[in-house]
Amino acid sequence: MTGRFGRRLREFREMRGLSQEALADAAGIHRTHVSLIERNRRAVRLDTLFRLAAALEVDPADLVRDLIESSAEPPPGELLEFERLFPAIRQFQSMASRHGIDDIFQDNGGKLLQALLVLELRRLDRREGNDAVDDEGREYELKTVNIRLTQSFSTHHHLNPEILRKYRSAVAWFFSIYEDIELRRIYRMAPDQLEPYFGKWEARWEPGRDLNNPKIPVSFVERMGTLVYPARS
Repeated sequence: MTGRFGRRLREFREMRGLSQEALADAAGIHRTHVSLIERNRRAVRLDTLFRLAAALEVDPADLVRDLIESSAEPPPGELLEFERLFPAIRQFQSMASRHGIDDIFQDNGGKLLQALLVLELRRLDRREGNDAVDDEGREYELKTVNIRLTQSFSTHHHLNPEILRKYRSAVAWFFSIYEDIELRRIYRMAPDQLEPYFGKWEARWEPGRDLNNPKIPVSFVERMGTLVYPARS
């Protein structure tokens, strides 16, 4: 199965016109991981399958369905487990869609949904703007991080003065810290607390040369932010 999946993955990647590096970046995994899968040197975990499918903009089941149907061998145990779990994933997506999140596997959609529910906010459906709004119409910026993968929060791939104005206009920023898919803590920070970073990014920006995803360290958020989840007793 691993060998056939490697070929299938390469076919989908090439149909999308993506390099291994571009696919890895979109899926949030290392380029070497993609290369090993395509060369049949690495087994595919379920969470990796979901990430790859989201990056390729295909249903995870579609990515493996032809391989199952064309095989005379019975599906392996993990694939049977995937098929058993997938109806629950569809329900998860249906819930996310009610909150304006089209893909729980893309752009941390599933984690964004959890933050909205925990913080009792509604998603703002705008391409450029803050992420969420409360019942009084006040806007908030939401960020997530998996600390098993990185120790900094991503911001914007094309950060410029317009995006900075948006960042400064938010009532507050909420930073959700995950270990893999488990939410551990959420911190709240006012925009003026983030001004040391905003000012530094503003000074670096040049017309026609937007900043590519400057980061906010987890350590800074933990040191300066106010813990709002779990609530202090």
